Amino acid sequence: MTAPLAAHASPPALTEPASTVLRIVEFSDTARAATALDTTAALRGLYVEEVRRYDTLFSGMAVSVDASRADELASLPGVAAVHPVNTYAVPTADTLPPLPKDAATTRENVTVTDLTGVPEAHRDGATGAGITVGIIDSGVAYDHPALGGGGFPNAKVTGGYDVVDGDADPYDSPSLASGHGTHVAGIVAGNGADLVGVAPDATIHAYRVFGDSRPTTDDVILEALERAVEDGVDVVNLSLGQSQFEVRQDALLPMALDAVAAHGVVPVVAIGNGFAGPFKPGSPGIAKNAITVGSVYSTQYSYLAFTTGDGTKVPFNTFSTGPAAPSAGTVSIVDGGQVCAPAAPGSFAGRWVLSTSGFYPCTPTNMVANATAGGAAGVLYFDDSEWAEPDAIPTADFWGVAGTIPAVAITQNQARAIRADLAAGTGATATWGSYWGLDVKDEFKGLPDASSSWGPSHELDYKPDLVAPGGYVFSALPPGDGYYGVKSGTSMAGPHVAGAVAVIFGERGTMSSTRVRDLLQSTAKPTRLSGDPDGGLHQVAQQGAGLIDLPAALAATTVVTPAKLPLGELEGRAVSRTVTLTNTSRHAVTYRVSTQDGLGAAPPYTAEYLTVEADARVEVSRDKVAVPPRKSVKVTITVRQPKKAADGTVFGGWVTFTPKQHHKGQPVRVSYLGIAGDWHRVSAINPTFTDVNSTLDNPALRPAYFSFGKNEALTVTDPAAGAWVMLSHGFPTLRELRMEILDASGNVIATPLRETWLVRNSGAGTGVDFYGWDTTLADGTAAPNGVYRIRLVFDKILATGRPETWTSPEVTLSR
Repeated sequence: MTAPLAAHASPPALTEPASTVLRIVEFSDTARAATALDTTAALRGLYVEEVRRYDTLFSGMAVSVDASRADELASLPGVAAVHPVNTYAVPTADTLPPLPKDAATTRENVTVTDLTGVPEAHRDGATGAGITVGIIDSGVAYDHPALGGGGFPNAKVTGGYDVVDGDADPYDSPSLASGHGTHVAGIVAGNGADLVGVAPDATIHAYRVFGDSRPTTDDVILEALERAVEDGVDVVNLSLGQSQFEVRQDALLPMALDAVAAHGVVPVVAIGNGFAGPFKPGSPGIAKNAITVGSVYSTQYSYLAFTTGDGTKVPFNTFSTGPAAPSAGTVSIVDGGQVCAPAAPGSFAGRWVLSTSGFYPCTPTNMVANATAGGAAGVLYFDDSEWAEPDAIPTADFWGVAGTIPAVAITQNQARAIRADLAAGTGATATWGSYWGLDVKDEFKGLPDASSSWGPSHELDYKPDLVAPGGYVFSALPPGDGYYGVKSGTSMAGPHVAGAVAVIFGERGTMSSTRVRDLLQSTAKPTRLSGDPDGGLHQVAQQGAGLIDLPAALAATTVVTPAKLPLGELEGRAVSRTVTLTNTSRHAVTYRVSTQDGLGAAPPYTAEYLTVEADARVEVSRDKVAVPPRKSVKVTITVRQPKKAADGTVFGGWVTFTPKQHHKGQPVRVSYLGIAGDWHRVSAINPTFTDVNSTLDNPALRPAYFSFGKNEALTVTDPAAGAWVMLSHGFPTLRELRMEILDASGNVIATPLRETWLVRNSGAGTGVDFYGWDTTLADGTAAPNGVYRIRLVFDKILATGRPETWTSPEVTLSR
């Protein structure tokens, strides 16, 4: 007979504590762990509330837990790991000044440019048909004419989910994100009368992770990734990231992207916008198997425009409160003056009204409504006030009544020119469907954007992988944000590559993330030094393998694998790697081998890095490589670090395989990235801070928080006061920053600070933090009067030797 089970008391009812934190719990056993966690937590009296559950990329839950007891989660049954939840800021757009010059632009290149060969691929019929790209962002305005128009789902935006609000509608409403997700979607797969994206026949799934005015977090992004995988997308784009917390390849979100890749979905991620020199990559872009993208400047900054009867192009912004401007056709213009009262019916019948507004209630949107009453087909608005910049195009982001006719805003000077033509009796017309803009200067066009974040990763992995146009990109915006506009950053470069992957998949079939990355990298073109093209090839640590070349990737019959070689820290050693050239064609190809060095970047690791010549010594096992049809050949590449390079100099270059004359095929490349000398000799203390602030010390012992000055001995007389250290630290990542308090004999009597996995706070070179000692001992009791010192211990990532330290002047307690 079976013995009766012992009776168990029911878990106590728990109330929500005053303070909770969000944690992501990773389970070792999917089937039982979640239930065990709930039951055991309740029996222990630990408040835990499930927020989200994950079972595709990994087994786990996002939970809200009592902030004071969050550490107890790790000891609950079935818990493999507990992860913090990081925050990702709402993407913002760069705003740029008005532009004075025309530039030749068409629908076919206004968004995608001619830099990467996308229009050529389109002419050959490669458009991404049959491929679906998931966009994890602020949503997509699916009612935009270039994104399907109408409701959701539609022919372009065929799926998705609003993860942040938990509903089925992923619409990108006008918000703090300023239409970021819609702009990204236009680059990936827009297809309308005014623009085409990189993969105009691909479809989109939109996953909204940014709310109207708030950032997003790991738990939300993870759910979006799981939904994208479950929905069967082929590619997923993440134009988001952060560079300060958990910026490690073994952190949860980068590992989740590797899991996405393992499920057959290609993750494309922006590297970030750092302005911070080497070793400032964003997470999750550091994921090993993601395609991580940096930015180059586009060819121009573009606006939609109409053309007047004398051939003048007039750029405009579309009112956010009405329909889109026409894309074709010619209309007559009439001068309406200030239309501050409803116009007589039929007075403007079928014409576009040139008008300005006055003071309230004669606002721009009311003026449009008054012109509508007169039968106007549209409105050309300009700001005629004395404080308006005559050549500035008004943003047209107006509040007020919604319009039923289109209205656009033009410059004051161009409005006056049209008004003069009308006054002279010559008449005026507008022909729609033009573009207007300013050419980017030749020394920057198609070259790395200064804002694009640098690699390598903090583990010395090769990142970013590639670059694509991201500076000054014209694309779609939600109707409430004016339909079209220009944004800049790696957020715009990532979707260019995501669209390129879709095009490649549409033509060559789907493939793994690493395989398509090898294809794109081996056919990419190294770029020249941004701002000084004659100075050499730009640093690999910022451009990766180079600028993608879509026609070359589509046509490639030989691919190098791997196409990138992370060499790590050389410390004077030679490093050898083996690569494989695979010829998929029916013809044998013999390649000549050559090498090219990129420029290097020497410390400091801030925006004040030093561009240096860093010519590595590269040896290839063969100077000619014959690859039989549909066969592979291995080649060994040996790299020795550049001579006389300073410790910590980031260097890189390319090995190029060029087909011999009359042999079919095109050049293919493998690129490498390494660190010269002993990386750990680079000081944890940022020298740029004192270079910029010559009257200050770094670090500095100071009497109060946010007190700047010299590093001087300190006497503490107030029992409530403490001692502070101001620090600008410059090593990429510290495994731990430890503050120790030493007594007069050098013994450690307290450790008031232990911060782990700390990323440098010196981006531009002037970032600081303050770390304080409250003058207590390790047990919390007051330290006796006497003489003490503060020691900072810098435990650098990957280091094996003794850590670097800094010791303060004397701190005298006399209370």
